[in-house]
Amino acid sequence: MIIYVQSIDYDLWLSIESEPYNPTKNKNGVTIPKVRSEYTDGYKKLLSMDAKAMNTLYCALSRSEFNKISSYKSVRNI
Repeated sequence: MIIYVQSIDYDLWLSIESEPYNPTKNKNGVTIPKVRSEYTDGYKKLLSMDAKAMNTLYCALSRSEFNKISSYKSVRNI
């Protein structure tokens, strides 16, 4: 599976290995999530890569395996 994902896109594999990307900003010394209107093209690309990674893994699972993990929010949890 590793080679398959890496052959599609190596960044896709890196997305699977790392934590999910959550765009944040600092406001008065506190880290808070960015709103969608503040996302740059770079942020959108990273978020898209996370979604592609999840979809790739979903497609490789049987229905029973998919049902067990379909509520996960992170590709890393799969």
